[in-house]
Amino acid sequence: MNQNGDNAEKFGTMPMGKLIMNMSLPLIGTMLIQALYNLVDSVFVAKLGTPALNALGIAAPVQVI
Repeated sequence: MNQNGDNAEKFGTMPMGKLIMNMSLPLIGTMLIQALYNLVDSVFVAKLGTPALNALGIAAPVQVI
């Protein structure tokens, strides 16, 4: 059976709580890694001074988009 058929079967047969956890864990992990990256980036840029940190504050939302 192809990949799309497996996913459709999983959505139709897996219990709702287990399905939500199964589908949300990769997204949660990705968001945590991105938040950690932004935190470390802010610490390093803050060493350059206030104007650099202000520029990062403006550029960070653009990066997310």
